[in-house]
Amino acid sequence: MKKNVKSKLMLFILPLVFIACDQGDKTTSTDSSTDSTKTTAMDSSAKDQTMDAIKVAPGLYQQVKDTMGIRILKVAYKPGDSSAMHSHPDNVLYVIDGGKTEFTMQDGSKQVHELKAGTVMVLPGGAHSVKNIGTTTTNALLVEVSRANNAGTTNAAMDAVKVAPTLYKMIKDTMNIRVLMADYKPGASSAMHAHPDNAIYVIEGGNAEFTDKDGKKQTSEMTKGMATVMPAQVHGVKNTGKGDLKVLIVEVKRPAQ
Repeated sequence: MKKNVKSKLMLFILPLVFIACDQGDKTTSTDSSTDSTKTTAMDSSAKDQTMDAIKVAPGLYQQVKDTMGIRILKVAYKPGDSSAMHSHPDNVLYVIDGGKTEFTMQDGSKQVHELKAGTVMVLPGGAHSVKNIGTTTTNALLVEVSRANNAGTTNAAMDAVKVAPTLYKMIKDTMNIRVLMADYKPGASSAMHAHPDNAIYVIEGGNAEFTDKDGKKQTSEMTKGMATVMPAQVHGVKNTGKGDLKVLIVEVKRPAQ
């Protein structure tokens, strides 16, 4: 989050798609802190462009941003909506509005998931079709990562969670992808810290002052629902607004290709 955050921070809102899982029909209830769903490793279909979710189901999946091997999709499934078989690379799912969804795998096995708002999942690539079998629209945010799963270089001493543990909470850390929740109360500020390449989604908006490593300051309005992909950076942050500033951050600790 740094210079021109307003333009960059057009972060994500609404999507739904996921889960490469075990065989067999079963129902799983997932909350915001636990990913209890088993998943399979990425298969070749996850890299098949003809199975791209946007191409297969353009009315359900909308691209928000695509750069640096990171793509943000917003997805909305109304009751009864369904998609044909499609694939995703490794990804992070954030459920905005929950619901009941049925996933069909390539082998024909089905799995039903009752997703709750606030659920965060880091999932390996795979293919499936999706149907909303509930009575409410399911909205979610999907961050797809098309980078080889090799650990990149990060500065551990500048880790936001270590520098400002009261402001940054780690939700998930797996597959060289890390999901953080940044929560700044009015007037709260963090010391200088670093993020690798990342995607952000503004859950609760407001005004923030960003100070870069050269001491230059810029105040930006961060609107609720904004989403974007941002390059690695070092900065300090202060909430200069009157309300809470809450942002989901998906850090990609994989080297750019």
